[in-house]
Amino acid sequence: MPHFDHVLAVTMVISCIWGIVVLSLGLYMRFNFGQMVSAQLEGIEKFDLRSCKNSASQSVCPVTSMVPNNFNLGNWVKVITNYVVLTGSLVTVYSIIGTIGALKHNVPMITMFLLISLVATGFQFYLVQVATSEENGIHQTAKSQLKNTLNHDYRIEGPHDIVKVMNTIHILMDCCGIDSVRDFKNLTFLEKDPNSKAHHFRYFATPPSCCKQRFYFCTSCPRATYDNLLDCAVKGPVAIENINTRGCYSVMYEHVKNTSGLITLSLLLFIIVWEMLQMMLGILEIFVPSMTEEPPPPPPPTPKIMIEPPKVDFGKPVFQTFVPYARPSSVQQVDLDKIKSTEIW
Repeated sequence: MPHFDHVLAVTMVISCIWGIVVLSLGLYMRFNFGQMVSAQLEGIEKFDLRSCKNSASQSVCPVTSMVPNNFNLGNWVKVITNYVVLTGSLVTVYSIIGTIGALKHNVPMITMFLLISLVATGFQFYLVQVATSEENGIHQTAKSQLKNTLNHDYRIEGPHDIVKVMNTIHILMDCCGIDSVRDFKNLTFLEKDPNSKAHHFRYFATPPSCCKQRFYFCTSCPRATYDNLLDCAVKGPVAIENINTRGCYSVMYEHVKNTSGLITLSLLLFIIVWEMLQMMLGILEIFVPSMTEEPPPPPPPTPKIMIEPPKVDFGKPVFQTFVPYARPSSVQQVDLDKIKSTEIW
């Protein structure tokens, strides 16, 4: 009979290694999300942003290429990173349990491995859905939370990191807002006059960073002036030809999907197939006996039973006292022919 003890144990050791890798990746994402966002914002330095500043050195589209790790985009980030951490933890745990169970051929431990592996596979299917479909519920939750953040924290000269990050994404990705240019509210700008102490408000229909970069963020563009940029922001969707209309969430999702999505998806699918093969080996390990097990001893020979005839009790034998019998013969002469055997003469 075939045996699967060592094959299953080797696959478990491999799974334990990448379980630790996935767990480490999830923890890195959880506590270094700002660095991951910063990696997507590289290249903003190549743009000429002189048109963003007025004579008082105020910028209507401040940008950044460095995002702090405590940058808060909503709870959806924690949800995704927690799924990754939980998946890595489950893979590591079931690998250790499965390795011990396979080497000792311990059926309860192998059964536990099968149950935990099934749960981990379910989490991985969910991550595959997140990576392949923008219609997944977590994406809708992310959009809702990001829009709420924009409404509360986005200001033209706001101190929040979300202002600089969104402006940078607008310019780099040719997009605006989360879903569209209409995601912003109450866009006001207190403009200073360097020649006097007067200040006056400007009301924008869209952030200036949503204006198309080929018009406003280049060195040789004739329209790349501060006044033209403000005019674009004030008109907003009225002059739709000057505005980026695509939502940034979809643009960023496609960007990440095109750059690293294929590798991530392939890795997840490979792990799922690998785990299914491990579960098959675990089932075989439970139901197919191992060659390393000693065969059971043969049953003892059946003893031969001798059938004896039943004993019949005839009782005690009856003995009589022998009494010799003889009498004198009546024959007068010795004549042996006439004398009887019971007579004496």
